[in-house]
Formats: sequence, C-alpha cells, structure tokens
Amino acid sequence: MSETGSAMIAVVTTVFNDRKGVAEFLQSMREQTLQPSEVIIVDGGSRDGTWELLSEASDAQGYGFQLKIHQETGCNVARGRDLAIEMAGCELIVSTDIGCEWDSEWIEELSAPLRNDAGCDLVIGSWGVKREGLEGPWAMTEWGLKGDQFLEATPDSYSSSRSIAYRRAAWESLGKYPQDLTLAADDAVFHYLIEQAEVPRSSAPTIRCYWHRHKRLKSFLREASRYGLGDGEAAIRMKDHSLIAGRLLLEVIGLVGGGLGALFLVGWPRAVCLVLLTVAVLSIVARIARLQKARGALKREGIDWPMFRLLAFVYGTKFNSSVGYLKGLLRGGTACRSCRQRLREMTPQLYSERRAAIVSGDRSPNSFATS
Repeated sequence: MSETGSAMIAVVTTVFNDRKGVAEFLQSMREQTLQPSEVIIVDGGSRDGTWELLSEASDAQGYGFQLKIHQETGCNVARGRDLAIEMAGCELIVSTDIGCEWDSEWIEELSAPLRNDAGCDLVIGSWGVKREGLEGPWAMTEWGLKGDQFLEATPDSYSSSRSIAYRRAAWESLGKYPQDLTLAADDAVFHYLIEQAEVPRSSAPTIRCYWHRHKRLKSFLREASRYGLGDGEAAIRMKDHSLIAGRLLLEVIGLVGGGLGALFLVGWPRAVCLVLLTVAVLSIVARIARLQKARGALKREGIDWPMFRLLAFVYGTKFNSSVGYLKGLLRGGTACRSCRQRLREMTPQLYSERRAAIVSGDRSPNSFATS
C-alpha cells in the first residue's frame, strides 16, 4: 500500500509477449510509496497470454490505481507510448519499460521535481543493471565488457524512457514520440529533441529502476540490430556508427583481400596487400589486448571460453548494429522524413511557442505531432 498517498500521475508503458514482466510490473506499482492515479499499458499484439492477463487484471482492478489497457497489433513502441499518454487523464506522466524492476520509492522520487516545481517540465531518471540479477554466460559477457552499467542522472544526462517523467504539455510540445521509426530509437530521438528544445528539467539521482538484460547471445544480437536500425532511420549517431563499421570493413578487407593478395591470388600490388593485412592484424590484436581485462573478470566468475565469448559478442553486436544502421539510413530516407525533419527544426523558441499555445488553448497539441 501507499505510505504517502496517491498523486495525479499516470504511469505509461508498452508490452509484447511478456506475461511474467506484466505481473511483476503491476505488483511493483502496487508497492510504490506514492501510487499513481493511473497505470496504462499498451499491448502490441501479444500471443503468449499477456493480453489475457491484462484483461483479467483490468476487469478485477483493486490495485489502488486505475488500470487502463489497450491492444493494437503491430504497433511499434513509439506509437504504444503515444497511445498510452493519450489515454491518460493526468498532467504528470511517468514512463518506463516492462522488463525492468523498480524500488518502491521510484515514482515518488522521480516525480518530486514536477510536483514541487511548476517551472520544471521533465525529470531524467536514474537506472542501473543489477550484477546479481544477470543470468547466463552471455549476460556475464556483456558485464565483462561494460562493467556495472548504471546512470546516476543529472539534468544534462542522456535520458531513457525506461525511467523518465514529464508534463503532458512537454510531450505534446516536443511533437510526441516518433511513430515513423520501425521499432527502436524512439527514446533516443525524444532525448535529442529534449536537448535541442532546452526543456526545463531536473533529475532523480538515486537509482530506483533496474534494467533486466538478456540471457542469450541471439537476443543481444537482435537488440544491436534494432538499435542500429533505429539510429539509421533517424540519422543520429552517424559518426559513432561510421567509425565502428569502418573499422570492421578495414579488418575484413585487410584479412581477406590483403591475405589473398599477399599470396598472389588477387591482382592487387603485393606491397599494398601486405600493408592492408598488417593493419587488419594489428587492429584485431589491439582488440584482443583490450579484452584481456574482461577475460580475466569472466574467468574469475567461472565463465567458460571467455575470450571466444567476448570476441563473438563484440564482433556480432558491432556487425549487426552496422548492418542495421545501413538499412535504417536507406529506409529512413523515405519512411522517416518526419522524424528527421523534427530533429532539424526543434529549437528552444519553437518549444516555448508550442508550450504557450497548448497551455493557452490557442492550438491543438495534435497539430504538433507526426504520423
């Protein structure tokens, strides 16, 4: 039960085929010290019993908050978030992702700046990954590479929609989430819009939201593909993706072309082939050298074949991300023009003008949204 009562806050999230995650989410929301008025979940067409569980929970209610649900088969995450917010009857919105876990103080601390300061439009939440919650050798492989992943948020931190709160008017003034993206990068675009608009914002620096990571390599590879595709569609992080793809391409050309040329199996000048081969080998050796620390950490944790796992993880995720980015760039040129245009056009002045128009009722917030 709530210790400090409830507030006019709507918690919004989306789900697809995660019955267990939904049950854990609803239970966690019941245990919040500050309970929301509404919890709104949009289902993208689950086929594993998730929707049936949601329907039963919605019929039963009895949570201390109103549970609202909606299903739209095939809707992406951005559209799901927008639909959930449009269903909300509250001005204050708290957004998260099912597939996390939350301390009982999460809503109370995340929403506090909005409740206490009328001049604050948005709060960036902290998040982390619990080391003790990682399951399987591939989750541990990511841990070996990245260490303890966490964000202790400041107002200038990179925001994630797994832990963020904002006023409905702020979301409307930013043009809502970019629904023209295929699946991922909606919160990345939202973050860049927040930065470009210079939205008045604060932060919740204590970690109260914990991100669950995958168990299988296949899931990490699929995630890398989705993230790369979304970034490409929005045409963001181009420098980072170009450097990653460029190095991979150099290694492939150096090993294959340089190696074959050095053996006189292709018609390239032998000196050029030897240079390419040397550069590729040095690049790979440098990668392996940097992975030694991670290898030692995994070995101490009892993970078998640590260097093999690290190399498979690094090359697999980088390759999938690069291929996804290229596909996204090509698709986004026609299918995601609206998203790209919003990123080009957003300014503090535009945000302020929209915000004022919404508050005064001079303009419909839907006129700022994109398809």
